[in-house]
Amino acid sequence: MGKKQTSKVFIYAGFAAIAVIIGVMVVLQVSNSRNLTFKQSWDNLGFEVISLTQEYQAEERKWSDKQYDDAQMAGIIDVYSAKYQSLIDRAKALDTPERYAQARDLLVKAIETEKQSNEHFKAFLLTGDQKEKDRSSDMFSLSLRYSAEADAAIKAAG
Repeated sequence: MGKKQTSKVFIYAGFAAIAVIIGVMVVLQVSNSRNLTFKQSWDNLGFEVISLTQEYQAEERKWSDKQYDDAQMAGIIDVYSAKYQSLIDRAKALDTPERYAQARDLLVKAIETEKQSNEHFKAFLLTGDQKEKDRSSDMFSLSLRYSAEADAAIKAAG
């Protein structure tokens, strides 16, 4: 091989190496961007869940303070049930990088379990069955556990 051909091979190899490096950098940038977008969506959804929980608990306090009767509170739970379902659907629809899948699944479980807690409380209101109230309390505790596990999983994933 002549000097010119050797020189061309090195030039082409150099361009190929640069192209590969640029390709790798683009892939990494896209991956980082997707991770960042997910984490921002996660944070926003988390704040919405906290806000909804606080709103619901304010309604429950009004019931406790006798501002609502049992039937009114059961109707309020129905309204909140749709709001919780909306958050569940949004959490399931998050464009989730694989490294965050466990955290997302735990977040979904936390919201679903809180919704179930409210439904058991509604059953208590309508039937007076103390077991339903106990289930409601148990489900809410489980929801808090799933929420803490979701937070730990997202931190562990980076």
